[in-house]
Amino acid sequence: MLGVLLMQGCASIGRSHHPRAEAVAARPSDTLSMWGGQDVLGDGESALRPLATGAYAWDARMTIIQQAQRTLDVQYYLLKDDGSGRAFLRALRDAAGRGVRVRLLVDDLYTISEDALLANFAAIENVEVRLFNPFPMGRSTHVTRWGLSLFDVARLNHRMHNKLMIADGAMAIVGGRNIADEYFLRSTDGNFIDFDLLIAGAAVPELAAAFDAYWNSPRVFDVSELEPGLPDEMARRIAFDVSTKEFAAAAPGLAPSERDLLGYGPLSGDIGHPPLKMVRARIQVFADDPEKVSGQAESGADSTTVTSQVLDAINRAREDLLLVSPYFVPGKLGMENIGRGRQQGVAVTLVTNSLAANDEPYVSAAFARYRKPLLKMGVQVHEVSPEVLDAGKDRRPRHLATTSGRLHVKGAVIDRRWTFVGSMNMDFRSSRVNTEIGVLVDSPEFAADVAGLIDRLHAMGMYRLRLSPETQDIEWVEHRDGKEVVHVDEPGVDWVTRLKIFTLFPFISETLL
Repeated sequence: MLGVLLMQGCASIGRSHHPRAEAVAARPSDTLSMWGGQDVLGDGESALRPLATGAYAWDARMTIIQQAQRTLDVQYYLLKDDGSGRAFLRALRDAAGRGVRVRLLVDDLYTISEDALLANFAAIENVEVRLFNPFPMGRSTHVTRWGLSLFDVARLNHRMHNKLMIADGAMAIVGGRNIADEYFLRSTDGNFIDFDLLIAGAAVPELAAAFDAYWNSPRVFDVSELEPGLPDEMARRIAFDVSTKEFAAAAPGLAPSERDLLGYGPLSGDIGHPPLKMVRARIQVFADDPEKVSGQAESGADSTTVTSQVLDAINRAREDLLLVSPYFVPGKLGMENIGRGRQQGVAVTLVTNSLAANDEPYVSAAFARYRKPLLKMGVQVHEVSPEVLDAGKDRRPRHLATTSGRLHVKGAVIDRRWTFVGSMNMDFRSSRVNTEIGVLVDSPEFAADVAGLIDRLHAMGMYRLRLSPETQDIEWVEHRDGKEVVHVDEPGVDWVTRLKIFTLFPFISETLL
């Protein structure tokens, strides 16, 4: 087997050629345009609605899918073959059945378990499915995927990390959530605390243009091009229906009177009673060029990347800066920028995952190198505990009662006015390797909402880091039952994780994280 892989490991892929397709512009007469308040927004103005919790984020997605009349453009890094993934695809199938054009674009890194599901979905009328930067051969196993692409690893290391969906050119959802159980508080293993936005107005055509850039990129391929010998369309449609039927009613069932952490009701309950409660704001759209996968940003000098534009905004801070990133590896440039801000009197607060909460422990190991320098600069450093979801466990379904929590929010609040929300982590992979998307919102009201949500996280379960006055070693401080508890070592980390970091991390470059 090894010999075969070595002989065939030069498999690569060329560039695709598709007829160009474009997003549709919003029409004032469309339902989502009317409910989004397009007629009352000023020139260049947008409106947004925070989606702060999993149930409300799911409800918003299902609602705009159900209300779409013409088009649904959907782009995700991960769309998992689980209850949420199947329910999501079935809702898109139902929209296509109403005559809605559905374009689904998924990164190919994690599709090994989804290939059949996506191929079956693509057989549905009015649906087209494309994969970004795909593996060309041996798609059925991890060994053959990578083994038959041994000399193409540099290309395959670049992934599309974007998360975006657009309905009728009128409403969009952008932020940090993928489509999988763990992003909507449904996983029995671990669940992510995440955040995204429902947007209407001037920012939506810009987001649509970003989607089109990827959809028409020569880096994407129809799923049928990558899966030869597929059954006929009717057989695939039947297979799709059978595999998703039991997930048709997977909505969270929020009552119209319920309210989330910011006082918003479920979109499904509000959307029939315009105008919707939304925050009016000016929004800048940041989106990486899909050709970033060619390596054009690997030097760190590309000023057009999402990371570069976010750093420019951060460097304009004059009073305070809140950074939120599940994976934080600032590197030399990031540390210089933070240090410069501190020298100018900017109060800097960082919120990230603790090692025990992080699903990427090697990233936490890399971040450990920066903890002490950050604390010595005067940065307030906070790490989310895996027990962060315990505060609400009595209200969760029994099968989720012991699930751990992990931060997945990606954002920044600058001078209590500008807020970045998107898919971008503050690490080398987001900066130089993967493609990202996000928005910069100019709104003191929204900035206050986001800062308030982070304050809630503090109360739910977070460590405050400090330097011991005696030894200058790092201490993790938490509050339990009104008492201060001080940890002198990484709290809650099992021996397996410590062993993995000890044995493997020395061989992993920061630029891969």
